[in-house]
This record gives sequence, C-alpha cells and structure tokens, in this order.
Amino acid sequence: MFGGNGGGRTRHQTKVHLNLYDLSPANDCLYPLGVGLHHSGIEIMGSEYSFASGGGIFESSPGEAPGAKFRERIELGSYDGGSAELTTVVDRLRSHGFGADDYHLIRKNCNHFANALAWALLRKPLPPHVNRLADVANCFVWMLPRKLLEDSPVGPNGDGRQQGSSSGAAGGYQVFGGSRGGSSGGGGGSASAPTAAFIGRGARLGGADANGGSNGGGTRRLSRG
Repeated sequence: MFGGNGGGRTRHQTKVHLNLYDLSPANDCLYPLGVGLHHSGIEIMGSEYSFASGGGIFESSPGEAPGAKFRERIELGSYDGGSAELTTVVDRLRSHGFGADDYHLIRKNCNHFANALAWALLRKPLPPHVNRLADVANCFVWMLPRKLLEDSPVGPNGDGRQQGSSSGAAGGYQVFGGSRGGSSGGGGGSASAPTAAFIGRGARLGGADANGGSNGGGTRRLSRG
C-alpha cells in the first residue's frame, strides 16, 4: 500500500498523501465529530515527512509512527517537481519556522508542519479536522504546563521519544502505551489494544480502550474545496 508505484510516482508527477494517526483511543468517538488527537505526516516519493520536538523535521517509513496508531491515508494531489526540488522545499521550511527548537504542541506541531509542506508542494491546505483540536486548545494554552507544550507525542527515534524529553510519564503524558504487533498501514495485520492514552499528572484524557476499536485504515482522496 505504502510507497507503491515507484514511491507514488506517475509518469510526470508524484502523488502526495497525508498519513493520519490517532494519539488516543478517544478518537474513535471524536473523529466522527470532526475533531481528534492526531499525528500526521506527508508521504511523497516513498518517504514520510513529519515534525517533532528535539529532532525538528524528520523522515520515516510511510505509515509508521512510534506512539501513534494509523488511521487513514488521504490523497492530497500530485507534485510536479523532483527529489531535488523536494529537498529544497523541506530545507526552506526547516530554516523558516520548523527548526529543532521550534516545536510547540498547540501552536506549531506536526500537523502545522504537514499543512505547511502540503501548501508548499501543492498550494493546498490540510482538511480542517486534522488540527482542529489544537486550534481550540490555543484559547487555553496558558493553562497547560510548559513541559507538555514543548514535547511531541511522536518523534524520529524508534521508541517515539525525543532527546531529553519523553512521550511517556516523565514528560507528563503517555500516548498509546504498550506494544502493538503487525503493520500500521491500511488496517492490515493484528494489533494489541493500547493500554493508556495521555496519562498526565492529576489528569487523564481518553482512558484505556479494552477493545482497541477499528483504525479505519484506507485511502481516500481529498476533494477540492
């Protein structure tokens, strides 16, 4: 499913996809309402690009995000440039607002980066539901601990943790604790149920889901607005 057709290339263009992930079992209830706790990355030319604290912009295998559960793959459009042009675009974003120290959970997270990269490549924004919760939370950002705002739930390292920070309890929250087997792409394979979601000091958002729920894997095309 991922990286097929020569990494998503057509005869003259390269397909661009948004890979969307759940960061909490609560998304099974929130997603139909047009909101949720999401991680996202842009898939192009067989790689996925995302953004995290400590690591800044990073590249990974499509459909794989430690600490998150794959939900869906959305086709955004086709890019006319090649790998050299893509590298230039990513480097420009890295030096203009998406550096290693620029991450903010509410105001500049992985979804903001995915939106910026999609716009730079296609002149298209992401679907609004992807980062709607952060837009709402921005009104209450002063209530959240600074440590929480500076740590990202998903990062470039294999265990999903950042340099000097954590997506576990040490950072004040935990995202989809426990092991998950099988492939994270497209709903294939089996996966064990997540044991916890966003466990904080004195607060809990989205409790354990014994059934795990369906990840709704699949590909859909983003319609033009």
